[in-house]
Amino acid sequence: MDLGWLRAARNLLILGAMFRGRSVLLVACAGLLLALGAGGCLTAHDSGAEAPGDDATGACVEDVDCVLAGPSCCACPTYALPVGSGFVDACDGVDCPLPGEATCAPLVARCDQGACVAACAPASCELVCPGGFVVDATGCLACMCAAAPPADECAVDGDCARVPADCCGCDRGGNDTAVPVGRVSEHDDGLMCVGTEACPGVSTCTAGAEPRCQLGRCVLAGPTAEPGGPAGACGRPELPPCPTGQQCVINDNDAAGSLGVGVCRPAP
Repeated sequence: MDLGWLRAARNLLILGAMFRGRSVLLVACAGLLLALGAGGCLTAHDSGAEAPGDDATGACVEDVDCVLAGPSCCACPTYALPVGSGFVDACDGVDCPLPGEATCAPLVARCDQGACVAACAPASCELVCPGGFVVDATGCLACMCAAAPPADECAVDGDCARVPADCCGCDRGGNDTAVPVGRVSEHDDGLMCVGTEACPGVSTCTAGAEPRCQLGRCVLAGPTAEPGGPAGACGRPELPPCPTGQQCVINDNDAAGSLGVGVCRPAP
């Protein structure tokens, strides 16, 4: 077996454990099939690509240290790697087919606390939506109005409860979220956890985050969170329009994104 593919698989799987938050996690088959050398996650168009080098586990300091990557050279990016991973060089010269009707999600590579992650790309949006903006399949906001305004989940912070967002929860390396008090059991049952899930075992909890009611939705936010959302929130009729010289931007603030709204930013 080619040790280069084994090293690449090891690097990819280690990186998968580093991804957090809204970033799209690395699918394990990308590493495992690379290790087998079977090309399973690589397409026929990738046959000329070589495996990344041993430095794929390098940390990042700023966003420019990271690049978007995918399960193959021609697949849509779904995660991010350090520039030194060799992914770009490995795919250099690979002839990819023209994209079909499906388009790739608008993601950007970010450096988040020393780890490269794929994040939603900020975009301006002039729409005003009573129910907030649509959340696409990748968890990013799209500049489209939600089909129907959802009923308010809460009126005050006490209407909300903190729950694990996955089978690990932030105490064990996963994520937490907030739901209405009356839906805690329904939420927990929906996770279908069995208690033997493999978790990183490290806390990823955000200090000071508590269940809050903002714009009628239960979210996790800090003690200074305002009921009307973060400062400069925009995109719903009850929110003030952006001042002259500013525009409403989606996917530029995690707190706003969890509420389905944007934030006002200086216009270019």
